Amino acid sequence: MKSTRRGTAVTATFAVAALVLAACGGGDDPTTETPSGGGEGGLEPSGSATYGESTAFPENLNPLIAAGNSVATSNILVGILPGAFIIQPDFSLSHDENLLESEPVSDDSGDQQVVTYEISDDAIWSDETPITAADFEFTWRIQRSSDPADGGCEVLLGTTGYDQIESVEPGDDDKTAVVTFTDPYPDWQSLFTLYPAHILDEGDDAANCTAITEGWPIAEGLPEEFSGGPYQLTAANIDAGAQTVVLTPNPNWYGEGPGLENLIYQSIGSESNTTVAALQNNEVQLASPQPQLDLVGQIEGLAPNVTSSIDFGLSFEHFDMNTANVHLGKPEVRKAFALALDRTSLVEATVGAFDSRAQVLNNRVFVNNQPEYVDTAPEEYNAQDIEGAVALLEGVGYTIGADGVATHPTDGPLQLTMSTTQNNPLREQTIDLATAQVADAGFAIEKFLDPDIFAGAEKPTSLEARGFEIALFAWVSSPFFSSTKSLYVTGEGQNYAGASVPEVDELLNALTSEVDRDAAVTMANEADALLWEEMATIPLYQKPTFTAWSSTLEGIEPNASLAGPLWNVGQITVA
Repeated sequence: MKSTRRGTAVTATFAVAALVLAACGGGDDPTTETPSGGGEGGLEPSGSATYGESTAFPENLNPLIAAGNSVATSNILVGILPGAFIIQPDFSLSHDENLLESEPVSDDSGDQQVVTYEISDDAIWSDETPITAADFEFTWRIQRSSDPADGGCEVLLGTTGYDQIESVEPGDDDKTAVVTFTDPYPDWQSLFTLYPAHILDEGDDAANCTAITEGWPIAEGLPEEFSGGPYQLTAANIDAGAQTVVLTPNPNWYGEGPGLENLIYQSIGSESNTTVAALQNNEVQLASPQPQLDLVGQIEGLAPNVTSSIDFGLSFEHFDMNTANVHLGKPEVRKAFALALDRTSLVEATVGAFDSRAQVLNNRVFVNNQPEYVDTAPEEYNAQDIEGAVALLEGVGYTIGADGVATHPTDGPLQLTMSTTQNNPLREQTIDLATAQVADAGFAIEKFLDPDIFAGAEKPTSLEARGFEIALFAWVSSPFFSSTKSLYVTGEGQNYAGASVPEVDELLNALTSEVDRDAAVTMANEADALLWEEMATIPLYQKPTFTAWSSTLEGIEPNASLAGPLWNVGQITVA
């Protein structure tokens, strides 16, 4: 199956948007610009469908910077930005048959790793400019470094993989891109979601960085309204006030489909009642909200008019404990917190309440249904041990007072704030249960629903500012596990807890150049086993995804990876 979707590791930013629900049903919407289009395949655009976005309406559409690092942005761009590989629902990878003539192969037989991409002769941008090796070269060049002294751009979210490329050059012609790596990169298939060089290249590194820093503000849309996928987004079809965008067929799309005349993205927020009503009233035909017990039950009750599916993806919920905190800087305190938790009961009372397949996660790199998963947890963390937790605290000077709170003679009472996102009942329930569990060991926890948890360093309580104490959130990941480096290596940008284990640093740094997958998996699991000794991060459970869609739609295939519910957007049609 031909489709479009790429994946990287990003933080789960499940914030809430204001509700301005447009009356957009399953028929034509005469208010949108709908140019003729469609590829050479059998699908012809017909009708419209509305996707109800439960996360915050994006402020920026450039996914390379923090302002554009959102689930909503990814869902909008999935049908616009072409890329080399697609994450399938079973987490396997396939090359994009629309973009590429054949599956690229990594050649490691010489002194360096070389990957050759044969670009389809039919592949063009929406202005009819051919997609060529120049677009691969530009995509690499703008992401290869975050150091301005090296021609890089410091606002980039990440450079992993691109920073290991030596050159990107045309092959026998400009429809062939030859990528040569300085150091081997095992996750090379994660690279090359393409950007059009002929539109975006400002001519020098500094000017390109300036443009990247500004990004693409949502109200302005995409530069020259470019697209390399089945859909396009014109500025006229963006209503930032109503938090709505409408995608229409790319008139010069070179592949099969798309199947809709209008694909409408409407921010509806994360309130369960709103989502249920929108699906029930056919105001929304597709939604992928975070599953909550009441939401799942109510939507299942809409059958057969609405179909729904719970699937377990590559993301996981966890606690991060800030090692800069006076209490949590002590490994014994972090381990005591872990011992005081009853993670089995916590899972059963939360995600296990609406899907019996939910289970405790005992790995920070791989999730339960990945073949690479190994349970690396020491036995003592598989059951609650209040006595052991208290013994650890007492061993570093804490005593349990008459109020039940442990107190240190110099650092004071063990009172900690646990932060999470707003408007997420499942996370609130998780904190409430965990708070009650660890109270028996002397921990006093205060819940904080932080609107700034995923904001930049300018917000003092954000993860990036490291202003939190304990944080509950999810890592949204992909099959490309070498990106784990940014989460746990000392000093890396997403190592918010401040974990620092030299042996882990060595393993994860080596992971980024280990092309033997079996060896890389072994190294990743060895690193995770060491992280139980550090105990800055406590994995809880693999996050379920929930997809619900109207029976009027065809072509929906839930994808629990970062690829998301619209991974095959070009094949979605109205029955």
